[in-house]
Amino acid sequence: MHHYDVIVVGLGTAGSATVMTLAQRGVSVLGIDAFHPPHTLGSHHGESRSVRRAYLEGTAYLPMAIRAWDLWRKLEKDSGEKLLVTTHNLTIGPPDGPAVSGFLASALAGGISHDMLTAAEIHRRWPPLAPPSHFAAGLEKEAGIVFPETCIRIFLAMADAAGARLQVDERVTGWTATSGGIEVRTSQGRYTAGRVLIAAGARTGRLLGVAGAMLTPKRIPVHWITPPDATAYQLGQFPVNFWQVPIDDTAGTCVSYHEFYSLPAINHRGRVKAAFHNQLADGDPETPSPAVSTEEEAVMRAMLTRFLPPLSDRPMTSDTCMYTLTPDDHFLLGPLPQNENVFAVALAGHGFKFAPVLGEILADLLEGRIPAIDMGFFSPQRFAGRE
Repeated sequence: MHHYDVIVVGLGTAGSATVMTLAQRGVSVLGIDAFHPPHTLGSHHGESRSVRRAYLEGTAYLPMAIRAWDLWRKLEKDSGEKLLVTTHNLTIGPPDGPAVSGFLASALAGGISHDMLTAAEIHRRWPPLAPPSHFAAGLEKEAGIVFPETCIRIFLAMADAAGARLQVDERVTGWTATSGGIEVRTSQGRYTAGRVLIAAGARTGRLLGVAGAMLTPKRIPVHWITPPDATAYQLGQFPVNFWQVPIDDTAGTCVSYHEFYSLPAINHRGRVKAAFHNQLADGDPETPSPAVSTEEEAVMRAMLTRFLPPLSDRPMTSDTCMYTLTPDDHFLLGPLPQNENVFAVALAGHGFKFAPVLGEILADLLEGRIPAIDMGFFSPQRFAGRE
């Protein structure tokens, strides 16, 4: 039986970056994935992901967002690959809503270059966008797009070059605590390590057993729309745009929000990517995801009709992705309360932009170091007793 300092289960967003970082530090590390990443059976595919630092989800993410930007640039230099393309990023909604106010709080706290725009200013600068007159937007002037499949390949290639052992197409079936650490069982054998990171995306909850009961896999329809004018929607011309739209009850009081986004086409023949971020259906990562239905496409077209009308009747193709939600929609990151040698990570559908810094933080934790960025807000301890 082979023994390692660390075993990482799952080689997607966080797992691949963590294996790379550990291997580059000289740690004996084994990375295992049930498939052959990058692949389309998890949460790291889909051609493009947005990167921003004025983070509407809360200022607790701000130090990670700033560090991640620097690490993406370092990874480009180290790999010789173009990974992060700069573009504008808009957060659109009611000016007093959680998204726009959260954007502003992060931008001010981080000293991030930004503008606040009225609805008329948004439409004048980007005519395809049609916000209601009472909406506003926070514009982050230097945000970006990364290419997830390329990034995963680079993480894993650099991990391999640094001496990591990578086992793909090998499913982990379970793990057991031992006197010396953790034994991991797979479809092909058994391995032991001092510590284990479970970073298996939507499959993380099942691998954690009782401790993973708070994690909920979600199925996300993702749509690609052929724009009427390819030039106007290309990366560099069309901004990333995230929308938070109030859902009113019969009394006219906002009780919740639709959240959706669209991303620019990444080449001259490309398509605009669009998807909802919330109000998603439960999913099962162990069964084939059903095809995106005509009803699901119609819901997205209804949003496009209201807010990006030139795209509303354009040709559309669709696929699915997975989120792994926590009860509060924030990251879960750290050791389990039940076993200090088993670590878990779940990213609640907004983690890819942080991939390199997550690798750095998780590597620190797995080595017994205190990360430079405080992770208390994301600790699994906050859910102790819920399972």
